[in-house]
Amino acid sequence: MKASCVDVATAAWQPECPAWVLQLAEACDASGKAAVARRLRYSDAVVGEVIRHKYTGSYAAVERAVHGVFANATVPCPVLGDILEHACLEHQRKPFAATNRARVTLYRACRNGCAHSRIAPSGTAARVPAPNASEA
Repeated sequence: MKASCVDVATAAWQPECPAWVLQLAEACDASGKAAVARRLRYSDAVVGEVIRHKYTGSYAAVERAVHGVFANATVPCPVLGDILEHACLEHQRKPFAATNRARVTLYRACRNGCAHSRIAPSGTAARVPAPNASEA
């Protein structure tokens, strides 16, 4: 019988599994890794690596996505007001597009000192992983 994601996470994250990883593992057990990965906008491989504590990328970014999707955690956005954490990450990942004024304002705010931005001050998005990209 295949071990549950909660069992795998508990064994991999010794001595104590973080609450957000348990929340991620529980969601995977309930609806499957692929479905959870789609909601987080990460690949199912990344979700599996996080559960197994083998991920080489930013755990903080995945944690923020988990909090935003499963705990409805919000952050104050200087443009939009309070927004879900995963929505904040998605805005940071978007390339510049002059499609509307709000999109331009968000792009600039994410790159010019927003306290919740993971983008380097130079404007490069090197610290923000691309959604569904292979990050192993």
